[in-house]
Amino acid sequence: MLKSALLMLDIQNGFTQAGEFSDVITRNQLLASHFQEQQGVVIMTRHIDSHEKSLIKDQTPNGELDASLHPLAHKVIEKQLPSAFLQTELDEYLKTNQITHLVVTGFNVEFCCLFNSIIAHEKGYHVTFIEDASATVNTDHTYDMPGLDIRDFVATILDWSGAIQVMDTDEYIG
Repeated sequence: MLKSALLMLDIQNGFTQAGEFSDVITRNQLLASHFQEQQGVVIMTRHIDSHEKSLIKDQTPNGELDASLHPLAHKVIEKQLPSAFLQTELDEYLKTNQITHLVVTGFNVEFCCLFNSIIAHEKGYHVTFIEDASATVNTDHTYDMPGLDIRDFVATILDWSGAIQVMDTDEYIG
């Protein structure tokens, strides 16, 4: 039987306030509550970024975790790279707690969500990516790709890989 953890990546004020993401926050609240009811583990990451122009600049309110989600976390992992596994205690924490399944949500879908889903799979974890509980502050214009739905594109790549399960919140919670 798989022992699961919810991994909410970088749901920090600077990201959540950069657009209309209330639906993403609500879905993460539902997932975190579901995990608590099922005695699952809820982990949040906080990206530490000291760059002056960063949306999530460290030691500012924008760098803080979303206040509605932070109290639901059993563990907060601080990271300085897109990978939550590199130079952090995440992998050790998961192994110590016998976690074999990661449910991935958060920001930015085309960086941290994509990378960490793949990295977790490569490390031997069963991975489920929750598409509608993840988002990005970037747009099709950021990448000069008119009409690109970044979240859908990343979810499709992960799904077509055959290695990572992709679901929506309602599907996962059942």
